[in-house]
Amino acid sequence: MANSEKNKAVSDLNNRAVANIDSGRYAEAIDLLTKALSLDPQRAGLLFNRAEAHRLSGNLAEARRDLQAELQLAPDSPEVLHGLGLIAYDSDDFKQALDYYAKAIEARAEYAPAWNDLGVIAFRTQKYEEARANFENATGIDPDFSEAWFNLADTYDELGMGQKRAFALEQLKRARIKNGERWSAEEDE
Repeated sequence: MANSEKNKAVSDLNNRAVANIDSGRYAEAIDLLTKALSLDPQRAGLLFNRAEAHRLSGNLAEARRDLQAELQLAPDSPEVLHGLGLIAYDSDDFKQALDYYAKAIEARAEYAPAWNDLGVIAFRTQKYEEARANFENATGIDPDFSEAWFNLADTYDELGMGQKRAFALEQLKRARIKNGERWSAEEDE
């Protein structure tokens, strides 16, 4: 197979796999990505995508293995470091999750998902001021980050900041509409 044909085949397999991940068909995505990796084992992103399919299907050991291998290809990738943090979080290892999120931010200070997930851990441990600061960082970096606005609204609620909560809910609505995400008025309550 010529190089251009191989690249096209790998890209096609990856695109189909991502569509399967988005549709919740993780086993199909894993099969497609495994085929893509057999054609091009050094292609950045393939292991990352397969790790995400494994993580979402609950196979954290395989997800961790793929992300560790991806980290060898992209050692300073905030996405990979963040992914390892998500696996640690899903395994209830909050200390390791915090370490990976911090490394992701060290790799790229403007990486909003890591700030958001730092806030999630702070919120879960009832450190609401710390959570607020992290969620505000995430929404400041990415004003269309609906998950961070949702988390910030909950945090403002815990802190008794009604007006700020109302503002965060308005921003959540705006972000969800802009992103084509589902939104319902019940979230304002």
